Amino acid sequence: MQRYLCLVCGHTVSVLPPHRLPYRPLEVSRLQTHFDGQAEVSSGLDPPPEPIEAGCLQRAWKRFLTRVDSLKNAFGQILPAVLHTAPQLWKELRQGLGSAEQMLGFLAQSCKRSLLGDYACLRPVP
Repeated sequence: MQRYLCLVCGHTVSVLPPHRLPYRPLEVSRLQTHFDGQAEVSSGLDPPPEPIEAGCLQRAWKRFLTRVDSLKNAFGQILPAVLHTAPQLWKELRQGLGSAEQMLGFLAQSCKRSLLGDYACLRPVP
């Protein structure tokens, strides 16, 4: 991961590669496949996750379940007005935006948030 040091203020900035999630040791492609399985879009991960990755994926889905309303608001008119569950939301996001990487890019650029959280690292510097 690339890190840069501001010589003026002394703060460092990390540049997250597009295939990684903020604060999660998961690749976006694995998260997408796991979420596809949870929403019954596909059969799930192949190869199956190791125990540590499986725990991370389960926690990520659990977090996604809590963000349905926040994400519906963030994506606005891209989504249908009536979505009640996380699996419905995920199916619509996959259909409307394609990949999880595209979702993350849209959220970071347009809303300064991420799929699983509203992180300080995505907010502009005051």
